[in-house]
Amino acid sequence: MPAENSLASPGDSATVDSLRAVARRPQLPDSVRFQTLRALSDALFAQDEPEARRVGEQAVQLARHRRDWPGMADGLYQLVVNCERAADYVAAMRYSQEGAGVARVHQLPDEWRFTQCMGLVAVDTKDVRGGLKYMRQAYQQQGAVGNVPPRERGGLLLNLANTFLVMQRYDSVLHYATRALPYMQRARDARGLGYVYQFRGEVYAMIQPQTAGTLDSAATNMNRALRIMQRHGFRPQTASSALALARVYRLQGLPAVSQRMAELALALARELKMPDYEADALANLAWAHADQGQLRRSFDLDNRAQDLRDSLFNGDKAQALAQLQVRYDVKLLTEQKRAAEFEQRGQRAQLHSLWLLLGGLTTTIGVGSWLYWRLRRQKALLAVANQANCRAVAEKEVLLQEIHHRVKNNLQLVSGLLGWQATTLPEPALVAALTASRDRIQSMAMVHEFLYQADNLAEVRMDQYLRELLDSLKIALTTAKQNIELSMNLAPVIMSPKEASTLGLVVNEIVTNAYKHAFQGLAQGHLHVSFASRPTGFQLTIADDGTGMPAQDAPVKAHSLGMQLVRTLTKQLKAKLVVTRSFPTGTHMEVTRE
Repeated sequence: MPAENSLASPGDSATVDSLRAVARRPQLPDSVRFQTLRALSDALFAQDEPEARRVGEQAVQLARHRRDWPGMADGLYQLVVNCERAADYVAAMRYSQEGAGVARVHQLPDEWRFTQCMGLVAVDTKDVRGGLKYMRQAYQQQGAVGNVPPRERGGLLLNLANTFLVMQRYDSVLHYATRALPYMQRARDARGLGYVYQFRGEVYAMIQPQTAGTLDSAATNMNRALRIMQRHGFRPQTASSALALARVYRLQGLPAVSQRMAELALALARELKMPDYEADALANLAWAHADQGQLRRSFDLDNRAQDLRDSLFNGDKAQALAQLQVRYDVKLLTEQKRAAEFEQRGQRAQLHSLWLLLGGLTTTIGVGSWLYWRLRRQKALLAVANQANCRAVAEKEVLLQEIHHRVKNNLQLVSGLLGWQATTLPEPALVAALTASRDRIQSMAMVHEFLYQADNLAEVRMDQYLRELLDSLKIALTTAKQNIELSMNLAPVIMSPKEASTLGLVVNEIVTNAYKHAFQGLAQGHLHVSFASRPTGFQLTIADDGTGMPAQDAPVKAHSLGMQLVRTLTKQLKAKLVVTRSFPTGTHMEVTRE
């Protein structure tokens, strides 16, 4: 985020009254009045945001009147920072565009700051590709400026790393976070150093396939981030680092340590009144207790996490709709700016032509003016209609997201009840049946979770969905007696939610069957899953190097419920299932739709 530009103690009533008294003095020099208005605007933002913006705009106007262009740029940048703090992204984008124009026209070295702010606003409003474009442009602009402080160079690199993290481009995250490290060390910026190690830790935790080495690197970097944040009192960042560490320790098979980290995050989240962090901490605690065999406590914590998330979603529906509207407003503002620039260029060209043809084109000018007025009126009506359509689309997106959220929660509730019921049954066969049903329901719930979080509610990215599904199956099915390596090669194929759910069930059945039966009597093995696109379909391949089928011509338990389900679902996908024996050992299964 932009560097904080505090000139006064925000929210201090005595400071605000004192600055107001100074600003009212009639004989105050303009330079002193400008600084006073800036300080007053900064202090007012915590109390009265509209008044704070009005005072900040007064400071900008005073600087423009004095032709103090660096001062005008500073005033606009302060408005940008404070509007972003207040989550007023439309105003932040407008001030950023104005500041970038002032810096460009008057050749000030501050243009990159405003371009970076436009990138941050774009990312915050889920226009990640647009945000990356602005960030790269800011990086080029900053490179052309000398004597940029190390903290600001490192800050821009971290913003680039964060943008790539949102896009799940982990190599680029690691590259930019590592490049930011020496700048933050030189600037002695503790918060920046913490972010560097946190980004690096998150990347190592995401690298596939996960190994003991990558998880150790993730834990090492996240622990450094946690210590830095704790030492310097950055409590929200401490909660975030503790949550990330809880997840990594669980992947490392250290549930007791994972529990301690989740408890630390939960205590901070409650103290800081951060309900979203509190819900994540409760969910991590539930997993930690489940891994330690404390199923009753785990079930209770998971229910509390779901209840909190439901209350957050219900309380934030209006906010979600507002955020969607902000996204459209920011895009509309950007398009209006481009249209205004295009119109200015066109007007300059028209003016030049009119001066050349002024003598004999009075009638043409009249007709052209009438046509221009009519075009402007049509554009205004079209803009109003577009805004109404944007609001309608935003409302429908929020409602659809709520539906997927509810379906996911209900499926997870059913899954939890089945898991709880399984712990009360004495017969192993019934426990196995309930566990299999629970896994199938969980794979369907995961599709709705992806749709709830996605921007496009009609598509599912299969590489992301299958990777998360396979990771969850690996965690659930891996035992201490066996070391089964899982590798993946997943193409970014787009499918409809219905087909994605069906294919997810197919993968769930085949992979679960492989874990349970293919490696019986073996201490280790390898399971590979690939998913590729075809001209009019896809190809799913699941291969293992286990004991293989009983005989070369014998189907794998053709009459079992799992294989019957796989064949039925394959027909629903209009695909073909081929099961062959690999040599020297193992089984090779392909589901293909040409």
